Amino acid sequence: MRSAALLVLASVLLGCPPDPVPQPGGSGPYSAAIGSDPDFSEPHARIQVRTWLSFGETSLQGAFADGPALRAHVETERIGNCRLMEHSPSSCTPDCSPGELCVSGECLAWPDRVDRGDMEWSWPDGEQTVSPDSLLGYYATGSASTAGEVTLTGDGLALQASIIEPADATGSWEQALANRGDADGVLRWSNPVLDARVRLHMTDCVGSHGGLSAAEIECEGPDTGELVIPDSFLTLLEAGDWSHGECGSHTFDRYHAAAPEGDTTVRFETIGPSGFFYFPGQ
Repeated sequence: MRSAALLVLASVLLGCPPDPVPQPGGSGPYSAAIGSDPDFSEPHARIQVRTWLSFGETSLQGAFADGPALRAHVETERIGNCRLMEHSPSSCTPDCSPGELCVSGECLAWPDRVDRGDMEWSWPDGEQTVSPDSLLGYYATGSASTAGEVTLTGDGLALQASIIEPADATGSWEQALANRGDADGVLRWSNPVLDARVRLHMTDCVGSHGGLSAAEIECEGPDTGELVIPDSFLTLLEAGDWSHGECGSHTFDRYHAAAPEGDTTVRFETIGPSGFFYFPGQ
């Protein structure tokens, strides 16, 4: 605490606002142990609980599978905590079979979902038994007004992570990107949480409408109160297709995560969801 106070005093004396110091706010054992490097791993199963305490709502959604989800985009460059994902139309000879996707000239099989039976979901304001639907997906909603621990148990799983609130943006993120000139874009927020992580996904109008955009941006890293998005990535994204309406929304999630010990195939995440609207040229 003394070092944080000295940092604030030095910032005041220099006439600049202090960087926010991450405060305790629960954790998840997986995310707390990752460190400063971005985590772009793709688990076979990702069960996510999104909570909006200000609206009194929470939801659970996800599925188990025998492999990671297929991606039509491939990583072409990585800078800092962000990576550029690009898609180039390709063909496979012979044609891919049903249930396969042609990616970079190779036929890849879609993973099969796995039935792991009923899951017990509990949080400070309630608990539910969540059963897989006809497509082996898990989905449920509930009321939530209290921060605390969220658990998922069943079929050998016992996972726990804390509810986390969304990031509180400092200034306008849209203006920060639009007014950056030829510099990197910087998103800042005032309430970083110790041991939490953040995840950003940006796409153009084609991606927003379910198509395959030429370029997308993904960022992931520790919750420090700041995320730097490379200008070169934003320039490629802005050169995409923005000719449609109802697009320009981008996803920014702050989260905690838990995983079974020694198992990289399952991830349980509690998310404080937020986002922002950025449409180039507006």
